[in-house]
Amino acid sequence: MLLGAAEGWKVASEIAAAGVPVVVNAFQNTPGFDNLGARWDNPALLAEAGVRVILTESESGGPRNLRWAAGHAVRNGLPWAKALEAVTLAPARAFGASGEAGALAPGLLADVVVWSGDPFEYSTRAELVLIGGGEVPRTGRQVELLERYRKLPPR
Repeated sequence: MLLGAAEGWKVASEIAAAGVPVVVNAFQNTPGFDNLGARWDNPALLAEAGVRVILTESESGGPRNLRWAAGHAVRNGLPWAKALEAVTLAPARAFGASGEAGALAPGLLADVVVWSGDPFEYSTRAELVLIGGGEVPRTGRQVELLERYRKLPPR
């Protein structure tokens, strides 16, 4: 497995031929000393060559921002279905867990989020979250504060 591969697009066919999955950050586009050829469409070019792409998001906020990283990859050419696979089934396959998780199928473990729209869009919000077969309440400190200060008394 390759981690990073910011310039993987340059050798995408060789990576695909080797059958090695690549864990790539869709936001990694700023050239630096180690990745002068970094570009936003790297995940799309890798997938187009037949590389098994796994998307990651390594900035602060990490997993919470993974869906936006997938949306960014879609915006830069990665097919939507490939982006969904890159954050679900592809990681499960790469880590040997595809018989247990990674897809919605009978007998597999799955946590499910029902979204108000496209999960890769910034304005979409979670409507329902099921973890371990049970609904997760949509409450917490932020929601409590929202309700507490939703209507402020007049000044």
